[in-house]
Amino acid sequence: MEQTIQEAQLEKMRLKAKKLEKVVIVLSVVMLLAYIVVGCMLAFQENGIATLSGVEAVIFVVEIILVVAVVALGTGLLLWMIIVKHAYDKFNLGFKSKYVLQVINAVEGFEKLQYVPKGGFTWDDVRNAAAVNCGDKRYYDSEDLLMGEYENIRFQISDVCTRKMVRMSKKNRVEEIFSGQMICLDQFDDKKKSNGHVQIFEKKFMSNMIGWKAENEIHTENEVFNSRFSVFAHDEHNAYYILTPQRMEKIMHFADVMNGQVSFVFRDEKLFVAVRRDSMFDASMDEPVSKQTKNILQDAEFIQMAKEILIAS
Repeated sequence: MEQTIQEAQLEKMRLKAKKLEKVVIVLSVVMLLAYIVVGCMLAFQENGIATLSGVEAVIFVVEIILVVAVVALGTGLLLWMIIVKHAYDKFNLGFKSKYVLQVINAVEGFEKLQYVPKGGFTWDDVRNAAAVNCGDKRYYDSEDLLMGEYENIRFQISDVCTRKMVRMSKKNRVEEIFSGQMICLDQFDDKKKSNGHVQIFEKKFMSNMIGWKAENEIHTENEVFNSRFSVFAHDEHNAYYILTPQRMEKIMHFADVMNGQVSFVFRDEKLFVAVRRDSMFDASMDEPVSKQTKNILQDAEFIQMAKEILIAS
């Protein structure tokens, strides 16, 4: 039988990690003060700063300060890795591998859930979906894959981060394009499946996350929708068939609720939705587990609303 974990257990683990974090902060401050005292003793000992000229004395003091700062920072990081990280990792593991699934499983309609921490969409998946710019393959990352069914509709949702190499001031640096979650739902209604891609991008965010576009830009009969979204399609006639008045209303409602970067792509029998937002699987030491439970339920609503777009008539 699969083990479960209770909210109270997780909260106890969170508070322990938080308490240890405070202990490490206090220890780091104490160690910093101790290093300062040692640094001062070294500076003013015989053959120390008193024997140096003005410029040399300033340089010597700066060197002492830098050494103290580096050693104090290194000590603090070491203490955090040894003491706090172990406690947080234990809390986070229980949260990610057990608790999230428990909370979503308790929502009516969800079943057959599977969580794969290191799983996700491939770079080719993201490129072919064309919901976001896939960036450079070598800098692509996707993890925290959740799979299952909601009201008999299969879904996959995963964290996705796309990046590209850019050259600025004669230097190369990796720049983030999109970091958020992508969901894929299928099967689409066989009678209304998309002939190629139908891409829907919110105009105010389009330039930041769009990759390649289908060849035809279309305009619907809904002027409010047109003012807010750009639509690109492989088959113009099919796109009008897909974008029914009810579906456009649901897309606008979804974008209102998410209140951020969103895109939608219908392709064949699938719907892809990309949202720039934090992961449902990242546990926080700074928020009570009860509040994080509410966040998980909001993520479940994300899947539910996407499904409503998929099945809209």
